[in-house]
Amino acid sequence: MPLPPYEPVLSAKAWEHLNSLSRQRQKRITRLIHQLADYPFRLGDYQTRDSTGRTLENLNIEGFVFTYWADDPVRELRILDIFEL
Repeated sequence: MPLPPYEPVLSAKAWEHLNSLSRQRQKRITRLIHQLADYPFRLGDYQTRDSTGRTLENLNIEGFVFTYWADDPVRELRILDIFEL
């Protein structure tokens, strides 16, 4: 039996940014979030670390940078930040 897909989970910061955008841009970012969740272990363009030392991926997709990490035990893609270049 195949494993269930990863569920995208947005931080409050990422959620607030998403809600501040126009409806059309929200749809675009939502589509990108689901594409990213389909490949949760994709390496970013660069890595950073959070306060616990966890490696965070930072990936530029279509002019938006997503900061995220894959929480494998619960099959969630934790999106911490979204910003536009």
